[in-house]
Amino acid sequence: MLHVNLLFLPNQQKVLSILKLFAKLRKDSGKGGKPTHGEGMKIGQVAQRYSISRDNLYYYINYGLLVPPRMDKQYVFDDETLNDLERILELKELGFTLAEIHHILSLFRISDMEKTGFREELRVIYAKRRRGCQEEIAHLERISDVLSQKIEALSTVDTSEYRRTGLPLSMLGLIQCPHCKKSLAISNVTMDTEYIFEADMDCQCGYHADVCDGILLTPNRYEGNDDTPDVHRLMYKDLPAGMISLFQSAYNFMKQEIDGVNLSGKIVMESYINAWFFLYTHQGIFDSDGRYIIVDKYPETLAMYKALMERENYHLPILYIADSTLDLPLCPSCIDVNIDFFATNEHNFYRRSFFYEELTPLLKPGAWIIGTYFYFENGWRSMQKLLSQYPKCSDNNFSLQYFLKMANESGIDIDKKEICGPSIDSGNNIGFSFHQKGEKLYLLPYTAHCALPGRMG
Repeated sequence: MLHVNLLFLPNQQKVLSILKLFAKLRKDSGKGGKPTHGEGMKIGQVAQRYSISRDNLYYYINYGLLVPPRMDKQYVFDDETLNDLERILELKELGFTLAEIHHILSLFRISDMEKTGFREELRVIYAKRRRGCQEEIAHLERISDVLSQKIEALSTVDTSEYRRTGLPLSMLGLIQCPHCKKSLAISNVTMDTEYIFEADMDCQCGYHADVCDGILLTPNRYEGNDDTPDVHRLMYKDLPAGMISLFQSAYNFMKQEIDGVNLSGKIVMESYINAWFFLYTHQGIFDSDGRYIIVDKYPETLAMYKALMERENYHLPILYIADSTLDLPLCPSCIDVNIDFFATNEHNFYRRSFFYEELTPLLKPGAWIIGTYFYFENGWRSMQKLLSQYPKCSDNNFSLQYFLKMANESGIDIDKKEICGPSIDSGNNIGFSFHQKGEKLYLLPYTAHCALPGRMG
């Protein structure tokens, strides 16, 4: 009971006090054995108590799962609403959809738990969900069995015999001194009827190269510290799905074009494979009657791929050359086909010259070229990062205008090209660590031919 002494108050104060008294009485009249709305919990308290976000609670309210009363324009979670929330969370744990949960809540709201019809309908709903769980379990068990088989297959060491390869005798005639263009004398040879595995190769002018485990090692060893041999293929890791899709688009273009070319008896070369290696990932599309030259500055990278390709055994005759330049110990104008997947870009990481300026002497007149050039559109920030990471890098790298201009000046006629992209995020991949998010990186798969006669360097 509220007691107010009104005798000594001015008239206006008396009126205000009476109004406040009635308001208080009306508020108190709602109190009884049951809790009132005012005694409920606010949405923030509920979120904290049940470890659920406020957004989720508002979503449940808007969806109709929760119907809390309102007090002073705010939702108040009374005991009934909290019971509904606990039931929602329990049903979610049982795997029911929100629509199914809504239906179950509606049954509780409009039915009597003791009525047979309600109990039967709820039993049917639970039984249906249990059957769904059993079917999911059976499906997951089948998946688990298949995964176990795949894991076992990957864990089993391949003990099958594979042929060790080396420098193919059939390609020995392609090798000559890069300085005086004479054949090299061979000594201290370990070989069989098909391959040379170990040898010394010398020219009268003093040029010397070695064959070690079937790899031709030239004197042009890489001695810089801007790069390392990627024998664990980290370049291929952490590529975002969008970037991989661009790679696949370029691959599809190149594969389609290669399918239309007869490579039997042709000399095919790919260089700078420490970055990306198209021939390795697509060995199955190449003719075993062709002859192949693989060049990189790292003997370790070549040895890693050589071992993999021996095991996969596509029977491709391959001459592996470890050389950090394009001043290779090969006959001039011997290359029929050149594969360039990022090689032009990789060349400009370490040299300011254009890739085909140095390669042209090795290309036959009319030699066919297939590749993919990478370029930025307004990639100023990315290029600044690249130049800071690779001080020897050409500032013309990743420039489509530069590529097309220099190809033309080098006697390389572009026959066909396609734009793939852009990618605005290369993720955490180390191969594109310089790519700044938001700047557009495109891939340009292309075919071309060498319009000028092979020139002597």
